[in-house]
Amino acid sequence: MMITREDCVKIGQVTKTHNLQGNVIITTDSDLLERYADEPVFLLLEGAPVPFFIAEDGLSVRNHSSYIVKFDYVDSLAQAERLVGCDVLLERALLEEEEMDPLEADVYELIGFTVYDQISRQSGTVSDVVDYSGNVVLTLLISGREILLPLSENFVCEVDFEHRHLQVQIPRELAELN
Repeated sequence: MMITREDCVKIGQVTKTHNLQGNVIITTDSDLLERYADEPVFLLLEGAPVPFFIAEDGLSVRNHSSYIVKFDYVDSLAQAERLVGCDVLLERALLEEEEMDPLEADVYELIGFTVYDQISRQSGTVSDVVDYSGNVVLTLLISGREILLPLSENFVCEVDFEHRHLQVQIPRELAELN
């Protein structure tokens, strides 16, 4: 089965080569690379996701936002240079299997999602996502009004990445604040 770009979630980017043995630096804002070190990551080469396996012991933390990575069969600087600039993707199904906490997904992917409020039965869209030092707030446009909703299990009931849909419960107090 062919994996397409739509089947994947971007988790980082190859930002540069690291040494003559074909290592690369991958910049990311999550620990997904570590958690799925045994699974293939996909690099977007000429628009298509190509699977790469991280070599055994081929992943080391460089700093809080990047890893030094050695892929199988990438054994020279020249080979590694071809990968610089590529988006690093993981298969979406892998992340969904884990019933991943929707808060760990790339929250910025929620922009443009359709929102349905189970309390008022109104729908709208997510117009913005702002991270206030770890407290993520969604800006929802519902019936011409802007509502700020903290991204938390208390308010967000369901996130459907496939259909780009969000089920929320906006408490009346919060709806009236805006």
